[in-house]
Amino acid sequence: MKNDFLYNFKFLNLRELILYLPQLLTLNLKLMNTYQNLTWDDVKAIIAQTSQQIEETWQQMKETDRRLEKLRVEVAEEIKEVNRQIGGITRSNGDLAEEFFFNAFRKDKIFMNEKYDRIHKGYFYSIDDIRNEFDIVFINGKSIAIVEVKYKARPDNINIEHLISRVDRFKEFAPEYKNHNIYLGVAAMSFKKGLASNLHQAGIVTIHPVGKKMVIYDKEAKVF
Repeated sequence: MKNDFLYNFKFLNLRELILYLPQLLTLNLKLMNTYQNLTWDDVKAIIAQTSQQIEETWQQMKETDRRLEKLRVEVAEEIKEVNRQIGGITRSNGDLAEEFFFNAFRKDKIFMNEKYDRIHKGYFYSIDDIRNEFDIVFINGKSIAIVEVKYKARPDNINIEHLISRVDRFKEFAPEYKNHNIYLGVAAMSFKKGLASNLHQAGIVTIHPVGKKMVIYDKEAKVF
């Protein structure tokens, strides 16, 4: 015999199934009271049908969990790949910007109207196993200009306090330059609105291209 209430149990989840079990037992008792002519075989059939529906529900839940886990893994892999591609693009743009600004200054080695003897790209040193790298460094007998390069300069990738703090690390690594005038600059293809002004107020030079010209704002530059 088939009962619609019992039949619908296979569409319930485990929590709902547990909540409905008392009603299920009550219904079975009502059926037995209503139909006094039920045989023991009928009762066993009802129990078997209920057990089968519970098992079907359980298997459906396991299959749902399996599919959700598979979907979670696939989504995680897709996110990982997107992040890898974005990271590659970011690094590529950064390398292009660094090469662009280095080539712009390499020939005449003039920065802030001062002639420099040497210009280095990717100037780095290590202290206590910590690698420190400066994108572009100008050096002559009395001055050093340290330039941080970004493709797009934003507050989240340019920390003014961090830039200034690196001057002391540079002097620690290269004490022969401790009496030099050290200037700081940030070169970028573009600056987030307001960032350039904040850099100027801190005494940091900004460099960015406009057409074929290189615009250097150094009116508020100071020695660090």
